[in-house]
Amino acid sequence: MNKLLSVIVRTMGKDMELLKKAIDSIFRNTYPNIELIVVFQGTDDALFQKIESEVSAVWEYRKIQFIQNKTDEDERSKNLNLGLEAAKGLYIAFLDDDDYVAENHYKNLILAIEKEKTDLAFCIANVVDEKGQPKPGLFEERYIDKLSFYKDNFITIHSFVVTREVIERLDLKFEERLQLAEDYLFLLPIYMKETVSFVEERSCYYRIVSKESQSFTAYEESGKRDQQYKLLKTLRRQYKPYFFQKWFMKTKRLLGLVYQVAED
Repeated sequence: MNKLLSVIVRTMGKDMELLKKAIDSIFRNTYPNIELIVVFQGTDDALFQKIESEVSAVWEYRKIQFIQNKTDEDERSKNLNLGLEAAKGLYIAFLDDDDYVAENHYKNLILAIEKEKTDLAFCIANVVDEKGQPKPGLFEERYIDKLSFYKDNFITIHSFVVTREVIERLDLKFEERLQLAEDYLFLLPIYMKETVSFVEERSCYYRIVSKESQSFTAYEESGKRDQQYKLLKTLRRQYKPYFFQKWFMKTKRLLGLVYQVAED
């Protein structure tokens, strides 16, 4: 339980207090060996320097790297890839600057990976509004199995830890053509083909201010959302369960052998 964990945080620097809350939640974790990689997307050099200065001042004795992706485009997938390239840890995790994690989050997930000898561990996120109040319904009654995951994502960007070994073995990167559900496509080959641990305790918080995430809402009117979904459907087809696999998973559900998410 002392292997280096790299946590990659994406930010555009719009809310320094939220960013600090996210980082504080990382360093409050009981897992003992964490490096932070802050990836800032934007062309404002002064803002990048402010982030670097303020974060370094608060956590001056922590392992922190700062990366700037100088663009005004939406390059969220590239931001994650830049973080992956810089990461030194044997475990990798991600966090957006408006979300946060509980103190036992990383320890829980890494313990599950090491105990069960898996490639990835995840939990279901607590969904909260901008004030931190619970927002029920997003994952309610979802089955935690391959059939459900192929249909729709239930693993948020910060609710999992993955091993560097499986990333390198599968040569995984985030698809830079995607600005929506980029984490879902990254996870598909692992979840559908490799060994995965599910931890029932919800130890992370997914902050959304509307029924759907801000990203999905922002793209709806432009028509880009539909374009992104079409691309995603094309890219994920290679992981589609076979008929027998579907039958087997549905049978397990009928027998009560599949975990089903209670009201969140």
